[in-house]
Amino acid sequence: SLHPRLKRTSHTIRVECPEELMINSFPGVFSQILTNFIINSLVHAFDPKDAGKIFVAVSSGDDFLELKYHDNGKGVPAAALTKIFDPFFTTKLDQGGSGIGLHIVYNLVTQRLNGHIECESTPGEGTTFTIQIPIEGGKYKQK
Repeated sequence: SLHPRLKRTSHTIRVECPEELMINSFPGVFSQILTNFIINSLVHAFDPKDAGKIFVAVSSGDDFLELKYHDNGKGVPAAALTKIFDPFFTTKLDQGGSGIGLHIVYNLVTQRLNGHIECESTPGEGTTFTIQIPIEGGKYKQK
């Protein structure tokens, strides 16, 4: 579903996930989370001529799954990090940002998947989202 938007760019997406990793969860939720992250990167992190890099890494511990999403874009100013999951918060309302994508991600992670999400960013170096969710009936473990 993202191919039409991505084919007009020079961005690359790399995914690292153990092939043997299997969980019983909600595939549509993961699809929506990744779609919102990618759209957010396209709208906010990269300029049209950039050749941005997006990296998704999935790993698991004893009773949790960790998904890390990173782009090497513009990054997020520190003042915006405290509001990044708030509904309707956007820095690009006039350029396609609605401010609901990351709020939806936050709700999906915390309510639907019973997990935890964090965002770290350094202006000029990119943004990283880290999601941890319980698997195999485990309780969420924060690092």
